[in-house]
Amino acid sequence: MPGIAVGRIFAVSQVAGNGSLPPVVSCLRSLPTAEAAGEFVGERYGLTVRSCVLLRSLNNEVYQVVAGDRRYAFKLYRHGGRSVGEVAWEQDLVAHVIGRRVPCAAPVPLLDGSLCGEMDAPEGPRPFALSEWVEGTKPQPPAGGELFRDFGRLIGRFHAAAAGFRSGHPRRADSLSSMLGEPLRAIAPHLGGDHADRVAVLAARAWEELSARELAWGIRHGDVTLDNIHRTDRGLVLHDFDLAGPGWLAADLTGVHATEHWQAFAAGYGAEHPLPGPSVMPWLEVCALIGNLRFHLVEKPQYRGLESLAEGWADRALARVGELSARLL
Repeated sequence: MPGIAVGRIFAVSQVAGNGSLPPVVSCLRSLPTAEAAGEFVGERYGLTVRSCVLLRSLNNEVYQVVAGDRRYAFKLYRHGGRSVGEVAWEQDLVAHVIGRRVPCAAPVPLLDGSLCGEMDAPEGPRPFALSEWVEGTKPQPPAGGELFRDFGRLIGRFHAAAAGFRSGHPRRADSLSSMLGEPLRAIAPHLGGDHADRVAVLAARAWEELSARELAWGIRHGDVTLDNIHRTDRGLVLHDFDLAGPGWLAADLTGVHATEHWQAFAAGYGAEHPLPGPSVMPWLEVCALIGNLRFHLVEKPQYRGLESLAEGWADRALARVGELSARLL
């Protein structure tokens, strides 16, 4: 396949007039060409790659790779996010729950048998992993009760299956500091007026409420939305575990809890795993909203630009903060 040789994916394109290399420019995010990514996968996994296309570039890059008559998903993690050890933890988790009959995209080992590796990039090393391609489609609106019952059952099965998971690799656990304190400090300079006061007061009350409770602890998925499941001939398949980690299981349910589909989801989840008490859910939603505000106000504009603020995600999160403030305070 045409493209840049594996060892030269990120080659310097110009030489300074005196024959020396030009100064290195600091990079936040580099983007390998699809051809180069395909060659890299072929070399590292021993595959004869026929094609490679970029599917998504947001927090991480995801490419679809075709080798022989099979398809794969190649995920290239951003530098400065998860370490290669943390990505190894993630791959161990997926292999563990697959072994307990939770449908997920199976990890594919490299030639040396490991489930993840690192690619050199201008900004620094970037972890990567390869998984089997899951045939199917994302659920499309309108989504009904049957889908959300199945969705709840899938997440309940995942929580139950992950209860005995152990890995020799590291993964940071959630805490009130990581879920609430750190994102609150990050977004404070980006809020003004009533928004700043409202967020600060609601966060302080959430900290107080959650500090006083004993909640079920386990392995969270970290991003329980319809975006992270596929409908297939064998039912729903769960994917995208890059936000997974040890934490309060109930925090996985906050997104659906705030929708009209909660009762259907809860019925499915409760058939597989004990449901949390309802009184804790709004306070965990506050944590999720403040975490989302950090992503949309602070992190995403760094690589998508300030125009990403016009997408409205932050405005909707702040509107929801207002609704919860009126109800809870």
